[in-house]
Amino acid sequence: MSYEQEEEDHYGPGYEVGSYTKDYNDGPYDGESDLNVNSNPEGKPRILLMGLRRSGKSSIQKVVFHKMSPNETLFLESTNKIVKDEISNSSFVQFQIWDFPGQVDFFDSNFDCEMIFGGCGALVFVIDAQDDYIDALMKLNLTVTRAYKVNPNIRFEVFIHKVDGLSDDHKIEAQRDIHQRANDELMEEGFDSVNLSFYLTSIYDHSSYKKNLLQTFITDSNEALDLKLVREPSDVQNDETTFKPEMSHQIFGENESIFGYQNLKISLYYTAGKLNTYLGMSYKAEVDPKQFDGAIADDVMGAISAKLPPGYMTNLDDFVATLNKEQTFKPFGDLLSTYSINKGSAKERHFQLYSCTIEETGFRSYHERLQTFLLWYVDAASFIDVDDDRWRFYLIFEKYPCDGGHRYAICGYATVYLYFAYPNKTRPRISQFLVLPPFQRLGLGAELLNVIYRSFLKDSNILDITVEDPSDEFTRLRDFVDAQNCKKLPSFSKEKLHQGFTAEMVDEAQRDLKINKKQARRVYEILRFQATNLSDLEEYRAYRLDVKRRLNIPYQKEASDYKKLQKALNAEELRSTLSTSTKEQRIENLEKQYQTLENEYRHTLERLAASQ
Repeated sequence: MSYEQEEEDHYGPGYEVGSYTKDYNDGPYDGESDLNVNSNPEGKPRILLMGLRRSGKSSIQKVVFHKMSPNETLFLESTNKIVKDEISNSSFVQFQIWDFPGQVDFFDSNFDCEMIFGGCGALVFVIDAQDDYIDALMKLNLTVTRAYKVNPNIRFEVFIHKVDGLSDDHKIEAQRDIHQRANDELMEEGFDSVNLSFYLTSIYDHSSYKKNLLQTFITDSNEALDLKLVREPSDVQNDETTFKPEMSHQIFGENESIFGYQNLKISLYYTAGKLNTYLGMSYKAEVDPKQFDGAIADDVMGAISAKLPPGYMTNLDDFVATLNKEQTFKPFGDLLSTYSINKGSAKERHFQLYSCTIEETGFRSYHERLQTFLLWYVDAASFIDVDDDRWRFYLIFEKYPCDGGHRYAICGYATVYLYFAYPNKTRPRISQFLVLPPFQRLGLGAELLNVIYRSFLKDSNILDITVEDPSDEFTRLRDFVDAQNCKKLPSFSKEKLHQGFTAEMVDEAQRDLKINKKQARRVYEILRFQATNLSDLEEYRAYRLDVKRRLNIPYQKEASDYKKLQKALNAEELRSTLSTSTKEQRIENLEKQYQTLENEYRHTLERLAASQ
């Protein structure tokens, strides 16, 4: 792994260091030194700098923080006592470094491990890569295990130092070897939960140290963003009403990170009914371009606001004031179904499902706010062209008591496009489908999908219903709902399932449930698996062969194409044109595909059993 990769993997966002130490030097500790816990009255964060003698610890400090020329470090004397160094480069970069002598003996009765390591935030251990590092690894192991026992929250950073004199291959090998040995020794002693971060370093190129410091200004955008559906003012400060995005790369890039801030928090709040929107952010510190070669912070507000429709608020008080208008909000469109959970208990909740078109008064602007949730939960999400009148919208609302009456909170929604199917039919395609995190695992997804199905069942002009690029989660939901519905059809009875997949199943599933042929076959396999006695080896084998015959169809086509090409091409042309699988490869691939399917089917059947 490269130095840069190690940084990205191990030097995470919001990194702070801190410790409380007691002086220790080459001789006995006398308790009289000014290097004691009271020498840090402001409680500045501290870093412990450790390693063997002449490993380069002091040189790193002088070059990075005191702008000493690397050549001048040749004249530095070896450290023989703890040296305190105050770092105050700016108003937000203020901490202390404690440089320990290489001959520190942790077993000396004068060495107070509790005082040294207790509360410490980071320990940097320096290893001379140009020397035999066996002794250094032993000292590293002793240091880490002692420190971790006292304070398991310490971050351990290992600088593989003086790599300027090594070839690139030697650098990589040294890093790999040190990484492997250090972690193996910790695991052997039962410290496998300790995380060590490794860096290749040199005082002749200390840009790496600035890079390390810059890492503290990198934040995981998924962790930084707080989403809320606010029903009452107290929800704003209530952490229990906060939910997180599943993804943020569609706003903040592939790495899902934000640069330029420490302790960054982004607030994206919606009123639960009207979806009036608030966007705000806070942070402890922002990167100073003067300190870091012109590096500037990402425009967080600009990146998010570009996806929000006009009218969002940046003043939290103004946002809270709009909650008074929630009592006038009513769902859009026609009520199709009601759904309740925990009936008869104090936790009883009621939901309503509606359908509407874009022509519904006020819905166009409402949908503009609603669809922004897709960016955080649906991969490759795109906003639809609502001016096309073939779109249909389905919405879920919770109807909840408030101030002696009722209000409504959005729970999720789906969009369906009515495609033309030759010669004179319509084929609805489910395009977007989302149940928001606070309302997941309540059965609302299955209810919403069934409502969509039922809205088309009586329409003889509807051929069947399809899905656009379904996610794995939606595929599992669809399998569950379709299997639950098909179980009620005569053609999917246990007796007929054992006879194989038939045209009767295709026709009945399409006619009565608007399920297409491909999905009907999948449901057949799920329900036949349920009907199969797995302890009956012949019955189980018959089921596996039935599924594998379907999975083998692409390989049969491949063999047919190969025979055709054999007649038209010579052996060399054939080899360069078509790559075919061997019989062994085909059997192996079929088995892998089958096992994947069986696992998926088992999950569906477990949910079916739990729902009964």
